[in-house]
Amino acid sequence: MARYLTFSGSRREGSFNTTVINIVSRELTRSNLQVTAISLDDYELPLYEQPTEKQLGLPEQAVELRNLFKQHDGIIIGCPEYNGILPPLLLNTLTWLSRSPEGQPDLSVFQGKPVLITSSSPGSLGGIRAAAHLKSFLSGVGCVVYPEMIIVANAFSAFNDNGDLTDENLGRKTVATIEQFHQLTSKISA
Repeated sequence: MARYLTFSGSRREGSFNTTVINIVSRELTRSNLQVTAISLDDYELPLYEQPTEKQLGLPEQAVELRNLFKQHDGIIIGCPEYNGILPPLLLNTLTWLSRSPEGQPDLSVFQGKPVLITSSSPGSLGGIRAAAHLKSFLSGVGCVVYPEMIIVANAFSAFNDNGDLTDENLGRKTVATIEQFHQLTSKISA
């Protein structure tokens, strides 16, 4: 059975991207799949710079995250958009994950890993610009990025009080995308 790691690149309370990740996690759980939902709040990492890495080595939280990536068959990432680009928190986290304990580039946790990207924002594009940047980054480090993304635009009105999507068509499309991503992940991890 495929195992999934889910997280949002936002720490903001009430984050729209965390809400979408929660929807995806619930849907995977409804399908009786193993889901590990984490918060980057629990993985505080210093700003990546080579002098910091040389002085401190690979932070314990980065080691833990690298292990989580290795232990799971598929990854689902909620990608906030900050002025059209990836948020610093998410980029910094992924940068630390690309380093070995010996202070060398090590993309092994990304190689061949299926990833589904979600994004949500109050704007009409739903964060797709940042999601596209994340897709490019992840493809470049060897991930198998699922071509369909879950994009939720107009986030102020996109969710009900229970944290579910208000648009039924988007809800059906989200469920279908999750099912298709699971099929891809199952084939790759078999």
